[in-house]
Amino acid sequence: MKIKFKIYLLIIISFAFLSKVNAQVNWKQAGKQSFLFTNNGKLKNPLRVFYYNPEANGDSLPIVILMHGAKRNPSGYMDDLIAAANVFHCKIIAPEFDSKNYPGADGYNSGNVYNKKENYFNAPEAWSFSLIEPLFDYVVKESNSICKAYYLYGHSAGGQFVHRFLTFVPNNRVIKAAAANAGWYTLPSYSIDFPFGLKKAAVPENNLKEMFQKKVFILVGEADTDTTSPDFNDSPQANEQGINRFERGQFYFTNCKNKAAEMKTNFNWTQLFVPNIGHNNKEMGKFAFSLFFMDIH
Repeated sequence: MKIKFKIYLLIIISFAFLSKVNAQVNWKQAGKQSFLFTNNGKLKNPLRVFYYNPEANGDSLPIVILMHGAKRNPSGYMDDLIAAANVFHCKIIAPEFDSKNYPGADGYNSGNVYNKKENYFNAPEAWSFSLIEPLFDYVVKESNSICKAYYLYGHSAGGQFVHRFLTFVPNNRVIKAAAANAGWYTLPSYSIDFPFGLKKAAVPENNLKEMFQKKVFILVGEADTDTTSPDFNDSPQANEQGINRFERGQFYFTNCKNKAAEMKTNFNWTQLFVPNIGHNNKEMGKFAFSLFFMDIH
């Protein structure tokens, strides 16, 4: 009886905690908050999401979805860019894909598209990628936002997430996207196995056509040449793309440009080299936000 009572008490406490977390969100309030996203109860383990609103109300402010790096630190990533959000008057949504529920590069960077252990491709509803559009809808509804579309930015592992999200999720509502300092890429090639290419992946060429027509920035820091970090992918497949992140970003962009030419479709992408910047989310993010909102390109 005591054991059953303890289990019951834990359940009550858990529900109370969830209610408290979500009740604390004041969508009209300025500042940084967080909430748990369940995707209408579809997620067994809710996704923690950080939310920043630069001014009270702000129903008409544009929304940037911010994808964190391999350290799974969306709160820190958001802190890096709060000043930029204040300057450009935009909201930030930063979901946390924790390593327990989205383990390794397969679970997060590559969108949980492929189950390496069991050697099969997951259904789209299991993809990490498939949470971005519903998350945007949820924030729009709860905050009474008038936004119909969003901006998408990611750095490092987040940059990997961004370019693969664009590849695997057609008909998304991204206005502009920026993938910064990604460690390695999924090339638009059907002769290279996933995740380094698209062989056997459920990505028809029409997906690529839609992706190439989006306004996308592939950003690389000119000083992002270090290869000693524990998260750096030095596999033979990754090294074929270049010896460091700076080279690999150029390799990916060229491959995409060539693929678009081969398909005879529009290519609305831009590659930019950021001088004197290495593997730095804050500096790359400020640059990305300026590209989003200053209409430089």
